[in-house]
This record gives sequence, C-alpha cells and structure tokens, in this order.
Amino acid sequence: MALPPIPSSSTPRPIATTKTISLDITTKTCYFITPSSIWNIKANSRIETTGAACPTTIARPRLSPLPFIYLRNLPYERSSALQQLLVDRQLRLRKEREYLRAQAGAAGAVGESADDSGPGSAGVATNVPKEDGSEDLVLLVEHTPTYTNGRRNRGAQGISDHEALRLQNLGADYVESLRGGEITFHGPGQLVAYPILDLKPTKLSVRCYVSYLEKSIIATCAEFGVKAITTENTGVWINDQRKIAAIGVHVQRYITSHGLALNCNTDLEFFNQIVACGLTGKETTSLSKELSDPSVNVQTVIPKFLKGFGATFNRDFVALSETRPGLEMAIQEFIQTGNPDKLR
Repeated sequence: MALPPIPSSSTPRPIATTKTISLDITTKTCYFITPSSIWNIKANSRIETTGAACPTTIARPRLSPLPFIYLRNLPYERSSALQQLLVDRQLRLRKEREYLRAQAGAAGAVGESADDSGPGSAGVATNVPKEDGSEDLVLLVEHTPTYTNGRRNRGAQGISDHEALRLQNLGADYVESLRGGEITFHGPGQLVAYPILDLKPTKLSVRCYVSYLEKSIIATCAEFGVKAITTENTGVWINDQRKIAAIGVHVQRYITSHGLALNCNTDLEFFNQIVACGLTGKETTSLSKELSDPSVNVQTVIPKFLKGFGATFNRDFVALSETRPGLEMAIQEFIQTGNPDKLR
C-alpha cells in the first residue's frame, strides 16, 4: 500500500554544542547507551542531565534528505543483523571519507598541483564526500511477535528456559538483544523505528539524541490529538501509569541503531504476560486504545511519525527507493535470503 506524501520539516535553526564525558551505566530501564555522554543513570529512573540543555531544534548543516524504508513482518533477529550491517557500512564509508580528506590535506600542505593525477594530488579534495548525512537511513519496521531482553539480561542473567518456553508458547519468539534494559514485546501493530544516523555532522550528544526521539513520539501522538509526556521512567507515557512507547538505543562510534517502539494497534495482551521494562504496576497502551479507534494502524501512523521526526531532527524524508534503489534492493535481498554481500 502506498503511503501519503511526506511533509517537509521546518526551517533550520542554530544549534548549541555540548561536551561529553565517559558514561558508566548501571540501569534496569529500557535505555542502553554505549558511547560518551553526559548522563548519570539510576536504576529504574529517567536520565538526570548534568550538562547543557539540548537545543530546541537541530540545525541542518546542509544535510541530505533522510531516506526511509518500511519493512513489514520482519523477524527481530534478521532486523538486528541488518542494523549491524548498516552500522558497519556507515563506519566503513566514514573511514574512506577520512582517508580522502587526509590525502587532500597532505596534498595541499606540500603544494602539489591540482593537475597532478597521482593518488596524493590536490585534486583529491574535489572528490571527498561531504559530511552531509547522505548515508543516514531510518528503518520503519513491524516485527513478527517477539519478546526481547536487553544485553544486561543475556545468558546467565536472562530469564529461565521454562519462562522462555512459556513465552514462545504464546506464539512469540524470544530473543536476547544488544539493546539495553529488560524484557519487552515487539509485534504487529507496533511501529518500530531504527534510525541509522551519524551524530557527528550535527554535533549531537547521545543525551540529546534520546531526548529528540522522545519529542518525535510526543509530536506523533499530538497529530492524533493524544497528549503524551515523559515521566520519571523511560519512554513516552500518557500519564504516569500508561506507557505508549519504549526507547532503547545503541550507539557505536557515533552511529546509532535500535531506537523506539510506538504502539499503534498492538495486541496488548502480549504485554500482560510480562513486566515490561521491569516496571511493576504499570500498564501498556496504544494509540488505537487511547482513541477508541480500531482503524488506527502502523500505516496510518507512519506519515505522522515521519512528520514529527522530521520536524524534531530538522530533516526532510524521502523514500529509499527514490534515492538509493541499489541499497533498497540489497536490503530486500538480505531480508529474503540472509545474504549480506551487497551490504558490505
């Protein structure tokens, strides 16, 4: 089914930079951040900031439009492998850009002629790819029914084999993930967004990145007339008892993966079988439930989400098939066959 046109984001505004310090994590929430940051994190609590406030909007330093692709009925483990391939691809391309810049700088330093066709020529400077976010990508996913546990609850720290079997008997897979936090559910009727973004061009701290993910969800809910908030617990909530979206991110050398999960018309009975994110006494809700409207689904939410995400991150969206059809084909081939060659 074709999606409606995606609105453009708002006008760029100035950005404030933030410094980072090393991060040590001891948490039982759905957050997991791996690079430098400026957070102190307590178990089962929201993040307490110790640095400068995040800017209201993100400046767009000539960033390219942000491609997206919608993947339906995607097994969780295949999506995790896909994300890692895309992160590795980003890191590889960044390394190539850094090499070309170094070559161009060395050529300029020794005053080589731009007519020199050698590998160290000044002409290399004209071929250096820009840091414009052109390799960024957002995966929009509906998973097959899956319970996932965070990396701090893997192996000996995970749930028992008996409990895993019980969850599987409900018709869901059970997967131990690289994301942080405790057990949660992903499945049909839930919009999962995995932004594969390089945070370097915008000088965006991880703390601010997660804050903007929250704002994107809140803006999406507002498009449906649903007021959402943040509380002392992670994620996005309707009130301090009803959670509508979860956030769990992984960052590797400034490249993001994993992301957020917004319940659209999810079967909430799956959540009733667990203590989601380790938060006892809390409920999980969805847009469909809050609106008493069964017609709300992932496909109706996607355009609203892209509008909210685009305005928050100050990026225009474009379908991946329109900008990089070769990459879309490589992704589809990997999903269908598991062959990663074209993504390497």
